[in-house]
Amino acid sequence: MSRPSREIKQPEGCTPTLLRVALVGCGQIADAHLQEIAKLRTAKVVATCDALRDLAMQAAARFNVPAYYNDLATMLAEVRPDVVHIATPAHTHFELARQCLLAGCHVYVEKPFTQNADEAETLVAIAAERGLQITVGHDQLFDPAWLDLKSRIARGEIGTVTHVESILGYPISGQFGSQVAGDPRHWVRRLPGGLFQNTISHPLYRITEFLMDAEPTVIADWARRPGLDFPTELNVVLRGQTVTGTLTFSSSIPSQRVTRVYGTTGALEVDFDGQVIRSVGPAKAPGAFAKLLTPWKQWRQAGRNLRKNLWRFVKADIHYFAGLKGLSKAFYASIAEGTSPPIEPNEIVRVTQLMDRIFGSARARDVFSSKASLPTLPASVSPANSRTDAGNGVNAAPRELEVAR
Repeated sequence: MSRPSREIKQPEGCTPTLLRVALVGCGQIADAHLQEIAKLRTAKVVATCDALRDLAMQAAARFNVPAYYNDLATMLAEVRPDVVHIATPAHTHFELARQCLLAGCHVYVEKPFTQNADEAETLVAIAAERGLQITVGHDQLFDPAWLDLKSRIARGEIGTVTHVESILGYPISGQFGSQVAGDPRHWVRRLPGGLFQNTISHPLYRITEFLMDAEPTVIADWARRPGLDFPTELNVVLRGQTVTGTLTFSSSIPSQRVTRVYGTTGALEVDFDGQVIRSVGPAKAPGAFAKLLTPWKQWRQAGRNLRKNLWRFVKADIHYFAGLKGLSKAFYASIAEGTSPPIEPNEIVRVTQLMDRIFGSARARDVFSSKASLPTLPASVSPANSRTDAGNGVNAAPRELEVAR
């Protein structure tokens, strides 16, 4: 039985009602959701849910959550949350989000939103029909470093944006990567886009933030490292009308999350792990003077970044999941105020469509694609058996947050 969405808005001058939030999927990434929601004054977590009851109980105990469940339907019926955060493996997102929407809940879905664009369009349509908000965990768009970079671009520091280069270094030797490499039936390897589907949302949406074309040209190629039987390296070229982009996923380079945005008069680079922004490009000086001004410029920038990060450190405002807090806050505000969500539904679908096209392009160029492969995971998975191994959400491995981010 579905129920209408609760009216959250309060008369002017009244204390606003806290949004009641439930979390589904209690692996390690769940802690990030729970700790960031706890910092907000507009919401409170009222329940955790996981196929493994012990994980739900432990998450609830760590964050003083009053109720925990191992069955989604029971939780929805008894707790009646306003918002549900879904932090389970990608192949379970569609069915779990659908159930929550049909129960009248607003939904936050961890990235990747769904396995394919058809599923994304269906969820967005259900939300629209029922007057509910839905968003996806593109939290790096709300990271302080990214917001600072966008502000500098908006002030005209690099002119008009023309190209975006996004890099994700993801060593396969990490704990989760070794599990994926060692298990031919690991759920990540059975996604339509394999390892990349679970990871490239972040570097991709940092490109689509500026490349606004609905259907840019997509050229993608993936490869395998020696000794591995699944793709581990991905290169993508996106060409729009006025902006182009390149995405590099590599398991052969050190862990990193770096994006460089080029404009007509300069370029800016953001390093999410270091929380720094650098102006890059040739010095505006002739001949030998450039050899002096360039290191001087880099030294001054390093000083500014250090001072800024020291100040954020003193304020306890420098942490890995700052963007998750910002996105959650904006999402809750859109629910309370009845305004547009922080990530528009059509953008959720557009990014998912681009992921489908990227994987299709890479698969078409892959000489291994004609060989027998494991079947993909079903789109609909009961929350009661949605996880038995490590991944993004239920029963996650200790280093899972590497994969989730």
